[in-house]
Amino acid sequence: MKKSMILVLALVLLVGTTLVAQGTKEGAAQTYKLRASTNLAGTGTIGRGLTKFVELINEKSGGRIVATANYGSELGNQAEQVEMARTGSLEMVVAAPGTGPGTWVPQLMMFEFPYIFKDNDHYRRVLKGLEGEVSKLVQPYGFIALAGQSQGSRHMLTKKPVTKLEDLANMKMRGPNAVYISMFKHLGAAGTTMDWNEIYTALQTGVVDGMEASPSMINSMKFQDVAKNLTITDHIIACTYYFFNEKWFNSLPSDLQAVVREAADEAAAYQAVIDDEDQKASLEKMRAEGVAIHVPADRAKWVEACSPMLAEYRAKGEGWNSFIDKMLAIQ
Repeated sequence: MKKSMILVLALVLLVGTTLVAQGTKEGAAQTYKLRASTNLAGTGTIGRGLTKFVELINEKSGGRIVATANYGSELGNQAEQVEMARTGSLEMVVAAPGTGPGTWVPQLMMFEFPYIFKDNDHYRRVLKGLEGEVSKLVQPYGFIALAGQSQGSRHMLTKKPVTKLEDLANMKMRGPNAVYISMFKHLGAAGTTMDWNEIYTALQTGVVDGMEASPSMINSMKFQDVAKNLTITDHIIACTYYFFNEKWFNSLPSDLQAVVREAADEAAAYQAVIDDEDQKASLEKMRAEGVAIHVPADRAKWVEACSPMLAEYRAKGEGWNSFIDKMLAIQ
């Protein structure tokens, strides 16, 4: 009898141990899908940074996260991609804060504001320093923000030459959000918004007289094919963040959350290096392709024309004021 009981207990223990081992093995084998997207070209530095991020995720997670990426307008325009990430159709979107989640948190448009950053190094310090604040602001709308990345100092690409501020008068210029439209108004031009992937045709058909972006961004879309004048204005530096669906991110085990953060930081560092290189190379490529490069001698007039804007945006309310103060405090 005792021997029978011992055999039964041993069998129970063996079965139980096997089940626990199987459960542990199954839990360890669980995989998570990470679908990421950007409205920018895969050949640009933001797109190449995203490719690097996907590679790092797949490598560092040991296959526990299966990451893929889409580029350009493959999944819709930027607003549509941001909405997909908000609802969970995507796990992550690479978006400009002002024209992405800025739909709900408009003060994020301050990341793209004329003549308030010293240079690109200063701008990158601001992006990193405000990462937590951006996450806090977008969390109520279902996002977590990581990996702020500069897209480089922006200049104006136009169909006719702009060598001084007066040349911009009444020209119809494309800008991505309300800050740009306000800037163009202060500079004497007429601003209009349209999706990034609509600009080439708009320039080609004369719907707009010009647009603005960094040399790398312009060259990645070959906008210089249909507009042959670049005015070096350094008016705004723009950026993107990685905006993750909050529910997805929080569903990850803590070790995989750490993997995502680490991969995002490494991808951002990689993008910073290649972007600095590509800005110079793209400017020289455009010059070689016949783009006339203009450096206005009256730059102080451009800065002065935009100077009233900061007070105008502070007047929008405490949320704006608080964010502006936090931004300007980072030097």
